[in-house]
Amino acid sequence: MSLLCKATLAGACWLALAGAAAATQAGKPDAAAEEDPFLRLKNIPLYDDGAIGLSLGGQLRVRPEFSRHPVFGLASPDQNNGLLIRSFLSADLRLGPYLRGFVQFASGQAPIWAGTPPGTQLDRLDLQQGYGELTVPISAGSVMVRAGRQEMSFGASRLVSVRESPNIRRAFDGVRVAWIGSPDTRIDAFLVRPVLPRAGLFDDKSDPAQAFWGVYGTSAVPGIPALKGDLYYLGLNREKARFAQGTADEHRHTVGARLFGAAAGFDWNVEGAYQFGRFGSADIQAWMASATVGYSFAGMPFSPRLGLNADAISGDGNLRDGRLGTFNPLFPRLPYFSEANLVGPANLISIQPNLTLSLLPKVKLTLGWNPLWKEAKADAFYGPAITPVVRTAGGAGRYIGQQVSTALEWTATEHLTLGGTYVAYDPGERIRRAGGRSGSFAAGWATVTF
Repeated sequence: MSLLCKATLAGACWLALAGAAAATQAGKPDAAAEEDPFLRLKNIPLYDDGAIGLSLGGQLRVRPEFSRHPVFGLASPDQNNGLLIRSFLSADLRLGPYLRGFVQFASGQAPIWAGTPPGTQLDRLDLQQGYGELTVPISAGSVMVRAGRQEMSFGASRLVSVRESPNIRRAFDGVRVAWIGSPDTRIDAFLVRPVLPRAGLFDDKSDPAQAFWGVYGTSAVPGIPALKGDLYYLGLNREKARFAQGTADEHRHTVGARLFGAAAGFDWNVEGAYQFGRFGSADIQAWMASATVGYSFAGMPFSPRLGLNADAISGDGNLRDGRLGTFNPLFPRLPYFSEANLVGPANLISIQPNLTLSLLPKVKLTLGWNPLWKEAKADAFYGPAITPVVRTAGGAGRYIGQQVSTALEWTATEHLTLGGTYVAYDPGERIRRAGGRSGSFAAGWATVTF
């Protein structure tokens, strides 16, 4: 029996034993536990007084994908029909009111994939998260200190995200400290390195070529109940960073702000950021402005929401002037604009009018149209890995192309979600001259979470 099979069998036995232990501790299950058997895995008391307790969790996701000419046919392979299987298993141990230990194992399998799957899709078994946490109450809230491997996501996930669609989510190794004043007020500070996922068993490691640190604060805006705001500073050191201008060590600082909220049927999420620093011997001066706004017609059939997503993300207007103008989105959510993962958020102008319909109380349909342009003609078109695509720098036009997307998702139960998406895209003349072609992407998924 392979090591993976043994680990999977051990995990299954562990869950079964934990469930039996929970039932033994609780005695006769209550009505809620009878209705939802997964509740038996939560808040398992390890001592009679309940001061020490254990919660178990997990997820299984099956996701077939069908991709024709990914990244306008400028990526390899030219076609890829894949099957992705992702599973998580976690244990959350609480030692009294202040101490906590959390462990999560992840397995990403790609039994069908054209060529060699990247580490984000094939990672046979590894530690996804493993940290210790201390929370201390103070007069103005509480202070939390967390050290170890952990996921992080801030704000609208435009710059720091867990990277949900691939098999393996993004994690970081390091330390995070937070002051929590209220449910709406929090300040986080962190110093971490991103984790490099690898295909083997327990071989993921911190990326020695990158260091990431910052401070991120969020709070309600005084005097305006419907408005909340974020302020942040993020720092990144990266060796051998690659842009259309060349390859060099990158030392980049990002300052930004976000306003978000909802009132009277409207919702909004507006963000701007400025970047400065050094790229080799060149100065960095880059910027980003993004907005997601919408209006929901609650009294109409299907409760339609009309939305508009708009992004302006700077590129490099001159590849030889000793200044780098390309914005680095750091660790953004992927995919960013659609599940096709067609383009990365760098050197880009994007608008995306969209419509969301609640066909049934738990079934949502979203339709969107998304034309794309380069912000700077001299700079390249950047793919989903935020690297310049060959033969796309320069040229007479900015138009990259367009994509039309549809997504349907059904939250069947609290634990089961089913969904699917289809995206069709066409390149503009500049991308066609670089070898780009029309293509499409389709995917479906079934996710069980407990």
